Amino acid sequence: MTKSEFSELLHSLDATVNEGVSNNDKSKDTRIVYWCITEEDVSASGEGYENLQTYQVSIFNPKPRCAAYLELRQKLRDRGIRPQFNHEYVENDPVFSKNWHTYFSMDVIEDDA
Repeated sequence: MTKSEFSELLHSLDATVNEGVSNNDKSKDTRIVYWCITEEDVSASGEGYENLQTYQVSIFNPKPRCAAYLELRQKLRDRGIRPQFNHEYVENDPVFSKNWHTYFSMDVIEDDA
């Protein structure tokens, strides 16, 4: 999956979505933040290299296993992608207190988007 396809997938959810920076927008219960945590040049079928980026995706919601998480998980399954999801409760944080934090990593190919 390319980065632009992944971004479109995240933005298709009923959530506030930001790349790289979280915000205090509470217009929707669910907030999703994603950012690149590693990059690696990988061989592209012997025709040069592609930039493989690993993104961390964090989903915050007052309820565990919220609708946006379940929808995202199904959309990834439909594409044959099955990441490991982690869940934790955030007790004290200036922005995310009293929320469930679901997070996972995702490898994507950088594109020109």
